[in-house]
Amino acid sequence: MKFKYRSGQQPLDGFTLKRGVGKGGFGEVYFAVSDGGKEVALKLLIGHSEVELRGIANCLNMKHPNLVHVYDLREDSEGQKWLVMEYVLGESMSAVLNRHPTGLPLSLTKEWFSALARAVGHLHDRGVVHRDIKPANIFVEAGTLKVGDYGLCKTISTSQRQTRTVGTVHYMAPEVSTGNYSQKIDQYACAVVLHEMLTGKIPFDGESDGEILMKHLTATPDLSGVPPEFRPILAKALDKNPNKRYGSMAEMAKAVEPIQLLQAMPVGVRLSTVAAVTAPPGLLLTPDVEPAKAPPIPVPAPPRVADKTPLPMARPVQPPTFRDRLTGMMGALLAAPLVVAMGLVPYGLLANASDWTGLMKLFLVGTTLAWAILLGSGRATFRSSDGWSRRVRLGALGLLVGAFAFWLDGWTMPRAAGVQTVTSADAYLFGTVTMPADSFSTGIRYLLYFGGVLAAGRWWRAAARDRKERFSLFPLLAAGFWSAALLFLWPWEAGSPAAGIVPIVIAICAVQAVGPWTPTAKVLPAKKLRLGRV
Repeated sequence: MKFKYRSGQQPLDGFTLKRGVGKGGFGEVYFAVSDGGKEVALKLLIGHSEVELRGIANCLNMKHPNLVHVYDLREDSEGQKWLVMEYVLGESMSAVLNRHPTGLPLSLTKEWFSALARAVGHLHDRGVVHRDIKPANIFVEAGTLKVGDYGLCKTISTSQRQTRTVGTVHYMAPEVSTGNYSQKIDQYACAVVLHEMLTGKIPFDGESDGEILMKHLTATPDLSGVPPEFRPILAKALDKNPNKRYGSMAEMAKAVEPIQLLQAMPVGVRLSTVAAVTAPPGLLLTPDVEPAKAPPIPVPAPPRVADKTPLPMARPVQPPTFRDRLTGMMGALLAAPLVVAMGLVPYGLLANASDWTGLMKLFLVGTTLAWAILLGSGRATFRSSDGWSRRVRLGALGLLVGAFAFWLDGWTMPRAAGVQTVTSADAYLFGTVTMPADSFSTGIRYLLYFGGVLAAGRWWRAAARDRKERFSLFPLLAAGFWSAALLFLWPWEAGSPAAGIVPIVIAICAVQAVGPWTPTAKVLPAKKLRLGRV
């Protein structure tokens, strides 16, 4: 890491630089000693200084045990701005989380979040919004948590419109993207930090900043990995509507405080012993800065508890919500035609089909069959019993598909009586609706064939969200069996039975390919105990 100044130089009167500590988007940070012997952190402001200076003006005289102190703002002989700050020994919370990918001990999480809430609440009480809360800007020194990075702080004015987007996208509240901000954006960011302390992961991640922002705006956070006691707290603090969040950081901290934890720290072990500093000089805690070489500070793993302590229960998997089911169904319905079209490609090549009209009919019938199975399956599970109501529903949808196929083949549909005469039996059965006698017979067999195929098989198992595998050959074999077994119903005068068999098989392929699927975790069989002979 290359710095502008070397050890021993005095670019700012009254201070001697010892070494560079870190660099960030807002400047370079050095460990320095004043002429009187006081150790401080000097930050050279580089770029975006107007944003930095605004934050400093708001926080220059702010004092709190959980905030990194800002002492002074100085200017050197070259007109460069230097920030004189508290020199903090310790490491950032992000460094601690990197060593604990599954989250911190719950008791430590509670203690650290309480300190974070006090620090952010102190800013809010004085009309200041931090705007960049994240683990990289939170530090621990001798058991005391401190919040740094005042470069983005801003006082709250009557207008809450913001023209420049600030903060880190992983911790950015949805309303920031529209230029609106308030104290609630800090609460949202603190909730993301709390989620990360509990699970080791952030609630929203993606391949690009745009994807992450879209998830903040539209997606519901998955809280299944969070201890149940914290889920309602995080759900409220991460609400898309800032008016539905907590009224203040103190209110949110008050909700976290009474939670009883299964994992407890040993008696007598406090935060000061967990994160006590033994780090050598040189680790600065300051805004938006990447540390040079951070010495590790041990955070103990959850202690072994006595046998009387109950083991934590497995966290249940949350069932899909109505919104999840609706989104999955709409996506499946939109993707089904594409899969049907892809399935017709090998059939067209093998059959050497050159009739585009015939292929289009197969495509339309296959698509409607796939839609019928997806819609008729509803919320059925893989192990759903053979309920007649579900078979009747699928059969009725099959009748509609048969009527559609009948119409696609160019057969005459029913018309008002008087257009064409029919036999007396037909007139008795259908009253004022009539159609040619040959069309009537063909249409009935179309309906019975497709209706019978959809009513015969357990096609909901191919569309069930909890099916064992996304794609299986057994439903294809079943489709081939039933479509061949019911060929006695096929209207042979309409053409080759391939017009019925091919769309059914391709539709089952499409249903499996596009239907929502949640893979189930494999459970390992328990080992058998072998009893030795005495």
